[in-house]
Amino acid sequence: MTNEALATALQSAGLIENLSFNGDDVSEYHIVEAQFRNCHFKNCNFDLSKIHSSEFINCRFVHCSFREAEFQNCSFYDEIEQTGSQWSFCNLTEAKFSRSNLSLNKLDKCDAYLLECMECAASGMSLEVGVHREVGKRILTGGVRFSDCKMQYAVFVPGNYEESRFEHCDLRDVSLAGSNLTRTSFIGSSINNIDLSGATLDNAVLANATFDEIDLASMFSYKAMVVSRDQHENILASIGIVTLN
Repeated sequence: MTNEALATALQSAGLIENLSFNGDDVSEYHIVEAQFRNCHFKNCNFDLSKIHSSEFINCRFVHCSFREAEFQNCSFYDEIEQTGSQWSFCNLTEAKFSRSNLSLNKLDKCDAYLLECMECAASGMSLEVGVHREVGKRILTGGVRFSDCKMQYAVFVPGNYEESRFEHCDLRDVSLAGSNLTRTSFIGSSINNIDLSGATLDNAVLANATFDEIDLASMFSYKAMVVSRDQHENILASIGIVTLN
């Protein structure tokens, strides 16, 4: 029998605080202006839900499913305590976040195949996620999609982020160390002081990304990496070569 505690709570106005929800199904729900604080969601189903202008402050999601869910103008960040929500073993396949605050959120061992974030605040975010899908013996390459996001100091646990997109984002001081970034796009992003040590950037696209210097020597590989002409001077300076006009 489906647990309906969450559905009942959503029908009430005001703050929902210090409650636990287990096994609730709110798939395909339209949720607007909900307020949750210090709540624990376990084995809950949010698939295909559309969640707008809502808050999930200091909440924890464990073994929850958000496949193709859409979050718009939502916050998962406590500005007063400066803490984020936690997501463990969650399915975020093809979930979309737009104009939402995910700062200091921690995604631990989550599925994030084609996860998309647009115009989001994600500073200090920590991600240990799988971004590809295994079908039988085949691996479907997916990646994550971040566009126009503020991601300073975000940390990606070393993993395979092949074909991901970090476009027009603030990636200053982000760590992608030790990761597979083959065919990943950084077009138009700020990547000053980004940590790419031990990372593979074969066929990655850094065109029109901004940086003072980039440590090519620390990378594992950057075969056929694509850059734009305006970056040549900084790249040469990074390896100690000065251009004489």
